[in-house]
Amino acid sequence: MNRQTVLDRAVPLLQRAKRYYVSRAHGSQRPQYHIREAVQILIRDVAERDVKRKDRFEKFAFQRQGKKQADAGDEHNNIASKDVFKQFRESVDIAIETGLDPRKPNQSLRGSVRLPHGTGKLVRVAAFCNDEQMQAAARDAGASVVGGDELIQSILNGGALEFDRAVATPDMVPKLGRVARILGPRGLLPAAKLGTVAPDIGELVSNQLSGLAPYRTDKKGDIHACVGKAFFGEDKLLENIRVFMQELVDEKPEGAKGTYLKQVCITATQGKGYKILLPTVDPASIAFMVDEKKDEKEEEDLAA
Repeated sequence: MNRQTVLDRAVPLLQRAKRYYVSRAHGSQRPQYHIREAVQILIRDVAERDVKRKDRFEKFAFQRQGKKQADAGDEHNNIASKDVFKQFRESVDIAIETGLDPRKPNQSLRGSVRLPHGTGKLVRVAAFCNDEQMQAAARDAGASVVGGDELIQSILNGGALEFDRAVATPDMVPKLGRVARILGPRGLLPAAKLGTVAPDIGELVSNQLSGLAPYRTDKKGDIHACVGKAFFGEDKLLENIRVFMQELVDEKPEGAKGTYLKQVCITATQGKGYKILLPTVDPASIAFMVDEKKDEKEEEDLAA
């Protein structure tokens, strides 16, 4: 019996073994997309939701004006025409399943990366320092909250945390231990690993405001981070994702074993997630951020 005969007999068996049904225990497999295709679909979905949101805004403008203005037709039309649609800027988040186990030594990952086009979020930065000159430099750099021992005491007394990120000078690190239980669980505690502790407080504040994206592994070893806004456009989002994925590979923990990157998904704030073909976002792959269709089109244009 030759090899071809064996293959001819094996093919029907493989076809019969293939599962063609979908059940609760065996759900349908989610499609995987090229990273560029996924970003294009995501941006298109966000644009469609913006249109629907605008239509709802205009549809219920009549009710928002109140009963008296609603009865006056011409007056209502003039007021409604002045209403501006409050567009909601959806963020683009990336979720990465890694093979890390944070419970084991040298397998936790935490840090921050400066994205070339920023995250698009308006962040409020708090600067912990006692020196008056440093406090002035922090205010000039754009810090929302500036203080030293008095700010720490205010947090201990239950004061409102009116900031999204915090930076500090090295001399303030021991004093911040008093509020570690308050700031730590919220991810607001300055740490040298995150690049939020340095003598130059003004530069730290500027870095936080210029689009520094923090990341860390959760209990399951997954990483979630914001890589921009949907209105950035395709090219800017892809550039941010490229830099972010390269950062994760460069900062791979020494104790990592087995497969490092297992699965990657991207999603918008109010949209569904899209599973990405891993080679297109893995810096170790030759297909990393390679768009075959775009390259073929460029070659055809050059040949023409």
